[in-house]
Amino acid sequence: MTRTERQVLGNMMRRTNAFEAARNRNYADAPLAVNPGATQLAAAQGNPGFAAQFDVISLIKYFSVVDATGVATAQTPAQVAAAVPALATQLAYFLFGNSDFAGGFARLIQAYPLSGGWIYGIPTIYGKQDIRINGNFIDATIQAQLRRGDLVIPAYFDNGANTIIGLVILRCNQVGYGTLLDALNSDRFIINMVRYIMADTTAVGLAQYQNQIGVYKQSLFGKFDSDSISPTSFKMPEQQQDGIIDIPVEKGIDKQIIIASYQNYDAVNVQWSVFVSTVDKLAFG
Repeated sequence: MTRTERQVLGNMMRRTNAFEAARNRNYADAPLAVNPGATQLAAAQGNPGFAAQFDVISLIKYFSVVDATGVATAQTPAQVAAAVPALATQLAYFLFGNSDFAGGFARLIQAYPLSGGWIYGIPTIYGKQDIRINGNFIDATIQAQLRRGDLVIPAYFDNGANTIIGLVILRCNQVGYGTLLDALNSDRFIINMVRYIMADTTAVGLAQYQNQIGVYKQSLFGKFDSDSISPTSFKMPEQQQDGIIDIPVEKGIDKQIIIASYQNYDAVNVQWSVFVSTVDKLAFG
C-alpha cells in the first residue's frame, strides 16, 4: 500500500463511526417489515445499529414454606438439592408471548414440562394480581424479592409438610416487564441481536449455554410453529469473555411470538440485552 493510499484509508476510518460501520455491514441499512413467522441469523461482526435496547433478567429464587403456617424461608440452590435431590434439575422461562400469557402460558408449559417433581403454578404479574402458590398467598419474605411489574413463573414441590418453591422472575431494567409484555398487544419491534450474559462464569454458570433457545409463534387459532437456536454455536474464541455470547438473531416480535428456554436450577441469574432495529408503534385514533 502506498503512502497516499494509507492516508486515504486513515481519513476514511476517522470519518466512520461504529454505527455507520454497522450500517455498512447491512445490519440496519434498510427498514425491515415485521414478519413474526420468519427467523434469520445476521452476520456476527461487531454490534449492530439499533433504534432501542433493553435488558431482561431471568432470576430464580427458592423458598421453603411451612404448609401449616404459610411462613417462607429463603433457600439456596444447594439447600434445595440437599433437601430433595430430584429437584436439582431445570425450570423454564418464557420471554414475550403476550397471547399465550393471557392463557396462563398453556402452550409453553406443554412445550416445556418440568421434571423431578416440580409442578407449575400460575404465571402472574406481581403488583397486578395476587400470587398464590399451592393454595397459599405468598408472604412478606417472598414479596421482598419481587418488584412491581415482574413476571413470576412459579413452580413448587410439596412433601406433605413443607412446600419448596422455585420462582422464575422476569425483570426488565428499563420498564416494568409487565408493561413491556402488555405493549405487545399493539406495538411490534424487530430484534437484531441478543447479548446473552451469565454473571456466573464458573463451569456451573456456563453450563446454562448448553440449553437450546426456542422461538415460537402461536396463531390466533392455535397453530404453533417453532425454531431453535444453540447459544454455544455463537461463542467466538476471539471474544475472550466467558460470560457473554452475542446471538445475531433477527426476529420480529409481536403478541404471538415467544422465546423460551430451560434455566438450570443453579443458574440463578440469566441476562439478555436485547438490541432493537425497528419499532412499529400502532396508534389508535
